[in-house]
Amino acid sequence: MSEQNPISLQSAMQRIEELETKLTFQDHSIDELNHALIQQQNDINKLRRIVENVVSQVERMGDSNSDGGKVELPPHY
Repeated sequence: MSEQNPISLQSAMQRIEELETKLTFQDHSIDELNHALIQQQNDINKLRRIVENVVSQVERMGDSNSDGGKVELPPHY
């Protein structure tokens, strides 16, 4: 009976070490994923600002080219 205790203790210690290794790997993976998510959100925010600027420029171009809805026919008509 005393022989089983050292073996099971050694087995338990080995399992604890494996769990600690997995936990460390998971913590590292979570940190990397968090960094990637932050970078993606920054990219999305930047692209959103670019699209808003383009929409604003297009709207201004439409306003400056507006002739009040009057369509002029070419001279040959």
